[in-house]
Amino acid sequence: MEPAFEAPRAQKPPKPVFLATSVIIFFLSLSAADSVGFVPCSLDGTCSAGTDSVALSNLPQLGEAVVAPAPVASGVLPDRLIIPSLDLDLPVQNPDTRDISALDRLLEKGPVRYVDSAKLGVPGNVLIFAHSSHLPIVHNQMYRAFNRIPELKAGDSITVEAGGNAYLYSVVSVRTADVDDAVIDLSPTIGTKLTLVTCDTLTGKSARYILEANFVGVVAK
Repeated sequence: MEPAFEAPRAQKPPKPVFLATSVIIFFLSLSAADSVGFVPCSLDGTCSAGTDSVALSNLPQLGEAVVAPAPVASGVLPDRLIIPSLDLDLPVQNPDTRDISALDRLLEKGPVRYVDSAKLGVPGNVLIFAHSSHLPIVHNQMYRAFNRIPELKAGDSITVEAGGNAYLYSVVSVRTADVDDAVIDLSPTIGTKLTLVTCDTLTGKSARYILEANFVGVVAK
């Protein structure tokens, strides 16, 4: 009796071929998963763009000084006073007189630096004063030059331009005072400062606002 017909059995692929096929399938699966965002980082541990995290070492250096050094000439007269938060940008006059009548006439043209106060780039106190007015109708707008000075707060920035440089100051305080009691220190021993003075017309004829600011640094324009 002849033996029953038996189909040939499928032979298993050699082990090296099976291993290579498995590796290819693994990497194809990994590539497909990465393309849809299922693999947040590559095999070497470096996260690719589009993930929801980033290493701090991949960010720019932080905490550098915001004021870049610039050549500073000693004893420079101020050209302009700029306070961005108040939209204030006015030329500064530098008369060599202390005469009250002469200063009154100059104030009609805008802010004035007091002759005995410091110049820019040297220790001391730069004193600049200007009018304020809260009258409903003012024909000369320089009578409103410093109207908004009382709005400034500690930390606000003030820029005084001169000689192609911008001298930066940070507000320390804004206070009220009476002309019969207040004294402005102009000595170089107090440091490098800026003081703005204007009228407090809502309080009284002799009332003044005094803003004090510290020098921060200088940048080239």
